[in-house]
Amino acid sequence: MSTHKQPSPQDTPVEAPSKRKAYRTSKKREMTRAFKEEAFESAAWNVFSTIGLDAATVRDIVTMSNVSPGSFYNYYKTKEKIFDILLIKVADRVKNIVQNSRCPTDHLEMMLTKSHQAVLRELISINGAPRFFELNQHHIRARLFTMKETRDMLEDLKLNILRLMPLKTISPDRLSFIAATLLTMGLESLLYMARNPLLDIDETARLSGSMAAGNVRAATLFLCGTPSIN
Repeated sequence: MSTHKQPSPQDTPVEAPSKRKAYRTSKKREMTRAFKEEAFESAAWNVFSTIGLDAATVRDIVTMSNVSPGSFYNYYKTKEKIFDILLIKVADRVKNIVQNSRCPTDHLEMMLTKSHQAVLRELISINGAPRFFELNQHHIRARLFTMKETRDMLEDLKLNILRLMPLKTISPDRLSFIAATLLTMGLESLLYMARNPLLDIDETARLSGSMAAGNVRAATLFLCGTPSIN
């Protein structure tokens, strides 16, 4: 009588557990979210450029957007968060405008004047931008040097300062200070234009560009040990 060996539990093949499929957002849901975010950000821009971040409430933004409050809190949580998003988008726009406004053969004053001119023209042309900057300038100043877009602009400025000015040796902290001062002067020009929208943009850009270049030249003389002329 033949005997058949019973398979042991070790011999029995075990099916691998099925992998859980990764959740994928549907195209329709992505489009819905994009639509709602655009509505919220457009509404927030209008609110912030009308009454400012301090006076604004989430309800103001939600009411103007015609989207549910639940979606706002799901996407942004706070009015400060959506303000930061808008400011980053503006900063990124400024960064690209500055880089496209000049050419490698420009001398320092021409480079700075073209940069100021391009930024002023672009931002003054955006609906609500002058008022947005005027009403929220203290928040903009507080956030300016914390953004990646600003750091990118500072690095670009530092490279151009080293390229255009006869500085054989300069410490990184002093170079950073000069670049930050130039960027701040650009912001001050924008805020001045925001308060005085009838000013001539080209003339303001030439004035601010000349002042900025003069500051860099004076700093160069100081760092090279050359006495300034009284």
